[in-house]
Amino acid sequence: MRAPPPLELRSLGRTGATTILGLGTRRLAEAGQQATIRVIREAIDAGVNVLEISPGFAEGRAERWVAMALKDGYREKVNLVWQCAAYLRDYKTSMAQLEATLAALKTDRVEVFSFHQMIYDNDPDWLYDHGGLDAAQEARDQGRARWLGFHSEKSPHIALKLLARGFAWDVGLMPLNPFDASFRSFEKQVLPEVIRRGGSVIGTKPLAGGAVNGSKVVKVEDAFRYVWSLPVSSVLVGCDSGPILKKTLKSAATYKPFHAGEMDALRAKARAVAGDGRFERYKTTQEFDMPAGLAVHGY
Repeated sequence: MRAPPPLELRSLGRTGATTILGLGTRRLAEAGQQATIRVIREAIDAGVNVLEISPGFAEGRAERWVAMALKDGYREKVNLVWQCAAYLRDYKTSMAQLEATLAALKTDRVEVFSFHQMIYDNDPDWLYDHGGLDAAQEARDQGRARWLGFHSEKSPHIALKLLARGFAWDVGLMPLNPFDASFRSFEKQVLPEVIRRGGSVIGTKPLAGGAVNGSKVVKVEDAFRYVWSLPVSSVLVGCDSGPILKKTLKSAATYKPFHAGEMDALRAKARAVAGDGRFERYKTTQEFDMPAGLAVHGY
């Protein structure tokens, strides 16, 4: 049987190379320890070199399971995208979480130090005022982080407010899918601004938090092709089983970019039902917000 073609590599930052498919672990961790370890290793064996982790996933269990998966040489095959879950955006908690993660994974660095869920209007101010950004820069100066990033998924104006503060972010993580183009669009507002400032983009929510599957408007394969046709370095997908991983790997390995007309046609097809945000509830509700983040903001 002919082996599938290798996954396409794209640049991250100014010196890195990532596969267009990255593996998220928030959903995966819900499948349990054995599934987490198995799927991570299967993904890496298939060439995936981007792995998202966070101390906030599965109430801390996810990182322990990731650590098990990254033994026996697997750690050196991946770029770790670490989502800092210090939702108070403070120096002390950010550094403590990083140190705990490095100890758990038995590694000396993460490739991307990203602040998870910058989704509240005052998050950009807190990040500067509470010292979280200081912690990230210190970690980079110490060689414990290579690139600094942020993750935002609620509203483009919050990400733009963060960018406007002037720090030179290496990476922006944001939801990208055909529905996003017509509602509070990160593709139209934030993606080009990150790139204009010299940063790279990692896509999240390519299936709109699972809504693509039930929408009957956009096919899963087309949603993936759509995001990979954008100027992204990688796209995080939350494969939570071996069969889903296998299908997603096939989509990535055989992907052909849409041309501009096809992209416009898919946006137009989605626009009729996308304009009110019904398929992007992570933008309009608190259903996707992490409990710790809700708590520090008084919800």
